[in-house]
Amino acid sequence: MTDGRIVHGDYVDQSQARTRFDHWAGLWWETTIGLRPSTRRGYRGHLDRHVLPHFGGVRVGTIDYAGVELFIADRLRAGLSPKMVRDSVSVLSLVLQLALRSKAIRENPASGHAIRVRRRKIREGDVLDMAQLHRLVAQTRDPYKSAVWVLALAGLRPAELCGLRVRDVDLVRAVFYVRGTLMPVQRFTDEPYRMVEGPPKTNAGDRAIPIPQWLCDEISALLATRGMHDRDGFLFTTRYGNPLNRDHFREQVIRPALRAAGLPETLRTYDIRHSHASLLIDLGANPLAVAQRMGHSDPAVTLRNYGHLFEGAQARLSEQLDALREATASQPLGAAVVGLDEHRRRATP
Repeated sequence: MTDGRIVHGDYVDQSQARTRFDHWAGLWWETTIGLRPSTRRGYRGHLDRHVLPHFGGVRVGTIDYAGVELFIADRLRAGLSPKMVRDSVSVLSLVLQLALRSKAIRENPASGHAIRVRRRKIREGDVLDMAQLHRLVAQTRDPYKSAVWVLALAGLRPAELCGLRVRDVDLVRAVFYVRGTLMPVQRFTDEPYRMVEGPPKTNAGDRAIPIPQWLCDEISALLATRGMHDRDGFLFTTRYGNPLNRDHFREQVIRPALRAAGLPETLRTYDIRHSHASLLIDLGANPLAVAQRMGHSDPAVTLRNYGHLFEGAQARLSEQLDALREATASQPLGAAVVGLDEHRRRATP
């Protein structure tokens, strides 16, 4: 007689179901070898600190939805942020997905849990206006002033700034080509601390960004002082010629400059990128243009992160629309059309 569970595809191998969760965690970890080192390190931290202590010795077939809910409650009660708990459940789910595909369990009990994470909104105090950026650059020690301007005027992520090569800047056409990242990855398991090169965060992160000619001139002068002729070398380096480490850049360059400029030291290097987006929005850039410049994979990401900053732009649009209404209210139809064309011409940069 045929087992109906096999026919319907929900067969469970009972010998597999009796294996412990830590067995499956070890198997899953071996499958992560192709991921970015920074991603693997994050996964390893959640696995070792939260997931394995709770589920390590448990038979995988006995883990159910309620058990995962209790794990979530336990971690929140212990003081973990909702984001940390959500990320730990994601790692748990990845391990259990492997068990599911191996017929050790019938369904993944770690999927479908609602963990509300309040997304951090970018507010006025979190970004710098152009006057504050001038103050910051003025207090930035040489030879890093142009690097701060690149963050402010091109909106690069700190890891993208550190990953720029000399060949990535076209000083004739005044364009940056963002093609890679360079970031420190702390030691985990048997992996040593090291600087890791990689691609941009998303496919859209591989982008070309026009920059002002004066900034090109500054960069050209910087390269000349270094006697830089190797196009494969890093564009910005330490005074010893080593690649920039984004964490050291923050502590040794950005933080002292913020302090000297009388600006909040809590501002991160990444907040200069947020400042770039805020400035674009203030200039009236639409979400698609901002998304392309920031290297977002979808304008929806831009709206999710910066949507509230577009409120001022919406107010300005309403004022302009009403000004157009007033300008054309008492005119004959033909004159109103001419007035509309004139308004469009003046509004187009």
